[in-house]
Amino acid sequence: MPLLEKELMRCEQCGTLLESVTAASGCLNCLLGGGLNEPGVSSRRFQHYEVCVRDDGITLDQLGRGAMGITYRALDLNLDSPVALKVISAAYSDRPEARERFRREARTAAQLRHPNVASVFHFGETSDGECFYAMELVHGETLEVHVRRDGPLNVSSALDVAEQVCRALVVAESHGLVHRDLKPSNLMVVPHELSGTDSLLVKVIDFGLAKAVVALEDHASHPGFSGTPEFASPEQFDSNKASLDARSDIYSLGATLWYLLCGKAPFASDVVMQLRDHQRQLPLEDLTAANVPASVANLLCSMLATDPSARPQSARELLNSLRACRRVVGVEPRRRASPCSP
Repeated sequence: MPLLEKELMRCEQCGTLLESVTAASGCLNCLLGGGLNEPGVSSRRFQHYEVCVRDDGITLDQLGRGAMGITYRALDLNLDSPVALKVISAAYSDRPEARERFRREARTAAQLRHPNVASVFHFGETSDGECFYAMELVHGETLEVHVRRDGPLNVSSALDVAEQVCRALVVAESHGLVHRDLKPSNLMVVPHELSGTDSLLVKVIDFGLAKAVVALEDHASHPGFSGTPEFASPEQFDSNKASLDARSDIYSLGATLWYLLCGKAPFASDVVMQLRDHQRQLPLEDLTAANVPASVANLLCSMLATDPSARPQSARELLNSLRACRRVVGVEPRRRASPCSP
């Protein structure tokens, strides 16, 4: 069945995309892990890192679970310091070429040193062939969790978040790195008392992994979609994923900004073909209902253009546009969103 005709189903445990023929009980990664409370790994030790357990002394301290693997709270035994340890799914890391590809992508991601990027500082492989990487442990919560609990952000806070993420994209672009799965659940929010600032401090996680997964799937007999459809650019649904550039992340950031302002993504569907059809016409009534200023609505329209050439052409260009937009929002009269179209 062609990709565009597949019905989108998700694993109930981790949210991973499933084909309709997949067992409804969950994805392979979760089934192998035995459920939410099982480790899905053969040992708590990963070289000089040890996965932490929760207060019950048995359950591993899991921070997140997704299509690419499971993230745990762990301890660097050499430095006696906490880290986030991502153990890559066996579905990807059980082949030598896959392990080498993840190593290369982790090496590239480790070059990103920026306040708005969760730093990657180690990639390793156990004697059993399990791949993992250690990264900065961000004490906070994802923007998805934050919005679900507290509701949409005000315009000023949402633009501040978008600008922080965009600054991270500027640095990534200078390294030729495209995130490919930018979304609220990959943006960590640091609490005010820990960030030392009066505004939300945001850190982007999982740079590099999405590209490695795309490359592996492209070499498989059943190439699939990598990313999150609601926040993916139209070009991510095409077969030539290798041509993705910073404009794809700009689209995803636009969908994320929409989510922050409206409490939901601009498009949603259980079928990829329907989702692509929806992407051709933005639901501007959502922006109107959220009382989004016209200048912000116009910026969103440009970021969410279906044609990449109609979007801001670089992260730097977008950063300048975001800053200009923030300057006028405070004095701009509130009016209905402009009838723009991507």
